This record gives sequence, C-alpha cells and structure tokens, in this order.
Amino acid sequence: MDLTDKVMFGIFFPLMFCSIGSIFARQGYSYFKTKRDKKRRCLSQTYGKIVSISSMKMQRRRAYFPTYEYVVGDEVIRVEINFGTTYCPYKRGDQVKIWYDKNYPKYSYIDGYKEDTVSSVGCLILGSIAVLCGLFVGFAVWLR
Repeated sequence: MDLTDKVMFGIFFPLMFCSIGSIFARQGYSYFKTKRDKKRRCLSQTYGKIVSISSMKMQRRRAYFPTYEYVVGDEVIRVEINFGTTYCPYKRGDQVKIWYDKNYPKYSYIDGYKEDTVSSVGCLILGSIAVLCGLFVGFAVWLR
C-alpha cells in the first residue's frame, strides 16, 4: 500500500467516519443530558395549558410539537417543545402540570410528557459505532 492509499484510507476515511459519528453521538448524548438536567433543576411546579400543537410529516409518520403556556409571578411564559413525539397525548386547551427552575422560569418541562427517545438512542449508538469503526480502520491501515 503506497503513501497515497495510506493517507486516503488511514486518515481521510476514518476522520470522515469519526466526524459524522461524533455529530450523531453528541446529539443523542445532549438529549439525555438535557433531560436529566431538567429533572434535577426544575423543582418548582405550576399548572399551564397547551396553546397549540404543530406537526410535521416525516416519511410515513407525523411528529407533534406541543406549545404550552404558564404564569410565574406576573410573567406569562410560552415554550415550544423542540423534540417531538409520534403520539401526542394532548389537545389544544388541555391543562398540564409544569415543572420549572425558579431562578430561570423559562427552563421547564411538562410533567409526564414522553418524547420519542428511540431516535436519540439510535443517534447515540450509531454515532458511537461510526466513531469506533473510523478509529479501528485508521489504526488497522497504519499498523499494517
């Protein structure tokens, strides 16, 4: 194997696999980190209501993104959930329990809202596999 092939298969391809894999793995990891952080920081509760539900068609399924509104002190806070679910248990106008951080009231979550975690787990696993494959191929080419 000449130097050009070693550079191509020992640096370029592994670097590409590691880069793409790390993007996906980081996305999955940040989802679970944010979820854990919200459970730890959001200790105050109030009631709010679902003000709208937007949706987006994805292949054969539809993803739903509820927007909720609640009041803390004199401030009305509106939050749109960015991570959707394929089954939306809410209707517009439903009352929901909200947990929020009293130091930063916009940081909140709906009690009992179940996001689809399958895509986050998939991103985390497949991204990690891509990184490991890239590292393995890179080492295999240079140790050969």
